[in-house]
Amino acid sequence: QPLSEPSRLTRFTSCLCFYDGEMEIFEYGVCDVDMAFCHSGRTFIPMAQAIHNMVETLKMTFDLEYQKFLKAKRDDVSLTGTRDDGIGSASLKLRDRVLRDARVLPNDIVDVSEFMDSKVDVNLMDICAKELADLFVKQKPTKILTVATTGLVIALPMAKYLQVPVVYARKERTVVMAETYQAGFSSRTVGKNRELLVSKNHLDPTDRVLVVDDFLSSGASQEALLRIISDADATAVGVGVLLEK
Repeated sequence: QPLSEPSRLTRFTSCLCFYDGEMEIFEYGVCDVDMAFCHSGRTFIPMAQAIHNMVETLKMTFDLEYQKFLKAKRDDVSLTGTRDDGIGSASLKLRDRVLRDARVLPNDIVDVSEFMDSKVDVNLMDICAKELADLFVKQKPTKILTVATTGLVIALPMAKYLQVPVVYARKERTVVMAETYQAGFSSRTVGKNRELLVSKNHLDPTDRVLVVDDFLSSGASQEALLRIISDADATAVGVGVLLEK
C-alpha cells in the first residue's frame, strides 16, 4: 500500500547560479504536482523556468540581446516588407499559415482548404497578391489568365493591383461560349485528364498575358494556359503561382 495520499503535494525546485568572479545571481524554478503525477520528467519544468528567468535577468543586468541578427531581420521585414534575401512579409505569413493549417494527404497533395480553397482568408490573399503583383509590374501585362475557380482566389486581387482584366479558363463549355481556344492537361489533384476552354474574343494578338494560378503541382495546367496564349498569337510575359505542392 502507498504510504502517502495520491493528492499529496510534491514540489520540484531547480536553482541556477551565475558567477563571473564578482557578481552572483541566483534564479529558481518551481513545479508543484500531486504525488500521483510525480516522476522524474517533471524536473524539466522548473529547470526550464529557472533558465528562462536567468536569461531575462542577465539580459537586463548586462544589456544583452539574444540572437540580435534574428531580431534585425524581423525588424527589416516589419519596416520594409522584404527581407534582405528578397522574401517578403506576405511570403512569410503564407508560409506560417501553411505550416499551421495545411494538411498533407496520403497522395502527397497539400490540403489548404482551411484558408485558400473552399474557405478563403481574403486578407492573406490580398497581401500575397500585392507582393506577387509587384514582381510582374515591369513586364507590363495587359491581361491575367487563370483557371476557374481556384485560380481566381489570387488572380482577382492581383488584377486589382496591376489594373488589368482577368480572363479565366473554364473546364466545361457553357452556352455563351461560341468559338474557343482549348488545351488538354492531366490533373494530378483530380486524377484524370481535363480540358481548358477560353473564349476567343477574350484574347487578342496584341495582349501581353500573365498566367496566374494558386498551385503549381506538375505544371500541366499552366502549360495548357501557355498553349492557349500561343494559339491566340498573344505574348506570355510570365507565370505567377502562389504555392507549389
